[in-house]
Amino acid sequence: RDAQESRGLGDVYKRQLISVPNYSYIILNFMDLIKPAMSAFAWYIPICSFYPLFQFIYMKINDTKDLRDSIFDYGGIDLSTNSDGWGPYTCEMYLCKNKESGKVIKTPESRRFESTLVVGVSGSGKTSMIFEPMIARDLEKKYLFKEASKEMGYTALRTGLANLNSPYSNDYINENFSLNMLIPIPAKEKLYKAYMKKLIYHYAGEKTIYKNLGITYMAPDFESISRIQDVADNFGIKYKLIDPNDPNSVGLNPFTFEDPIKTSIAISSVLKRMYHSEVNLNNNTSVDEAFMQNITTQAIENITLLVKEMYPRLHNGDIPNLEDLMKLLNNFDLIEDMAEQMKKDPELAQKYDIQLGYFKKTFYKNAVGRDETAKYLQASAAQLENLLRYPGVRSILCNRTNNINYDNALKNGEVILVCTRRGDLGPNIHTAFGLFCILMMQYSVLRRPGTEKDRVPHFLYIDEFADFVGNSTDSLFTLYRKYKVSTIISIQNLGQLDKGTNKKHRQIITANCSNKFVFGNNTPEDNEWWQKEFGDKREWTFTNDYKTDKGEYDSTYKGIKWAWKENYRAGKVQSLKFKNIIYKTKDLKGKNVVGAAKVDFLESKYKERQKIKSFDFRKYSDGVTTETEDDTSPKKRFDIKNLDFKDERNEIDPVQTDT
Repeated sequence: RDAQESRGLGDVYKRQLISVPNYSYIILNFMDLIKPAMSAFAWYIPICSFYPLFQFIYMKINDTKDLRDSIFDYGGIDLSTNSDGWGPYTCEMYLCKNKESGKVIKTPESRRFESTLVVGVSGSGKTSMIFEPMIARDLEKKYLFKEASKEMGYTALRTGLANLNSPYSNDYINENFSLNMLIPIPAKEKLYKAYMKKLIYHYAGEKTIYKNLGITYMAPDFESISRIQDVADNFGIKYKLIDPNDPNSVGLNPFTFEDPIKTSIAISSVLKRMYHSEVNLNNNTSVDEAFMQNITTQAIENITLLVKEMYPRLHNGDIPNLEDLMKLLNNFDLIEDMAEQMKKDPELAQKYDIQLGYFKKTFYKNAVGRDETAKYLQASAAQLENLLRYPGVRSILCNRTNNINYDNALKNGEVILVCTRRGDLGPNIHTAFGLFCILMMQYSVLRRPGTEKDRVPHFLYIDEFADFVGNSTDSLFTLYRKYKVSTIISIQNLGQLDKGTNKKHRQIITANCSNKFVFGNNTPEDNEWWQKEFGDKREWTFTNDYKTDKGEYDSTYKGIKWAWKENYRAGKVQSLKFKNIIYKTKDLKGKNVVGAAKVDFLESKYKERQKIKSFDFRKYSDGVTTETEDDTSPKKRFDIKNLDFKDERNEIDPVQTDT
């Protein structure tokens, strides 16, 4: 009260002082008379206000736990910059719009690699209103990187900051432009890097990593794949389609790895993990099972080495495929014949001397371990036979000419669409084929070179993931983050993550998916789980009585507490309407962001053809930034005080057309 009275008196004195006639004259000429009064007044205010303030903080706030906790929970005003995690030149993702506040909910690029889980019953819209819009926005971002790179690259060529590293045709460079095609002029490297700063991820030694992204989308039905194809076509983004029903489908032959050692490890790893996923072995592996696994792995890797090295030499340079491998697994006499052919090459005989001894002891006629090895390899042969039974799958996995190399796909940010055709292949082959594709990619991801800073982001979308839950896919959630691969999956309910009574996979997936979306109509058990997952919030709670005689609430509050309260109760999750979700994500600082939101189908702009810029690169295709010889139009001298932006050379100037 004393402090308030002092402030009130101060305001009165101030107004009276300023209202005095000739106030400025008095201040300038009679400061020695006014200064003591002003000094006394300056001391009076803090002396009179210090004790009431101290009394309020120490004796009221400090002694009241709810008040103290309420103040501590206030996050304050954040004035720090967060430009590194947000913006048009990052892979941030627009998720939805908060239903209550209308605030746009985004997740920064760094948080996208902490995996995403989408849960919704059949027909809820998890594919059409979550997956497809997210993939379309990633394609739009890739389009932005591509067009910005082309425009800025052309400007760098035109202004003499860089040269092309090789001659290219004008159509090819406009269609496939990448900043990796440019070589900075040595004397202008610093200026070039400053100009390209917003399109550069990282410097890895002498190599520059430019901004880009890759996408792999796996769906059981072609309808969703076709819509994503249309979006990619509208944005001019190239993609590779793996589809058993498409005769022109690109292949996924594991023998495309150049290194025979890598090929053998990749094939044995895939077959081994497919087998473990099918039988769902637990961690309590017996000694006999471990021995069988080692024998099988050794046999497959050595046979794969033999096929990888000898098949091209015996068949005019053609690469082998899984069908050739299966023939050897079913007929050991072919292994003996091919091993004898290898012995005739002195270089190979010396290089694979140990393997040749192994073949003789294990696969030759009358070999001691022949029958035992045949028994151990039976499961792997059955896996291959199951995969290759359907002609469309066989044409993909046994393609000798046009194949995806996931090492290059991750490095170059390629877009790959995989349709597993569950309705046509049946549940067993659909699962085996999809798992093979996942594991082939997994082998490349887990040995991806570089660091988190210089790897190109890749986003893996798997619709209806329940068919692939198992030991072999746990690493998608536990390890992919540090390899710059984001995993986004959808399921119909949480029970699909369980394998019988074993809830290990549910715990791994739900714990590592920091971003979660749920639609309504779940089971009561799932709704209770979601209530706990969405957490609690703290807010002031109180009660007040309603006076029926007066028709109003009592002005006196009772039971005031700074209490915990659920963000969303189980009933709220259950009763979500169509196009409504509840989300949980994280901001840049790792704080959970929870809310209700509305989602919708693909926006109309993704169904329209986008403008793709084209530039005339012909005069730079020889690697020299000079004009063509037949260009006789006069060049104007550069004058910063008299700039002329008119395009008299009938060219597209990226600077003046940049909007």
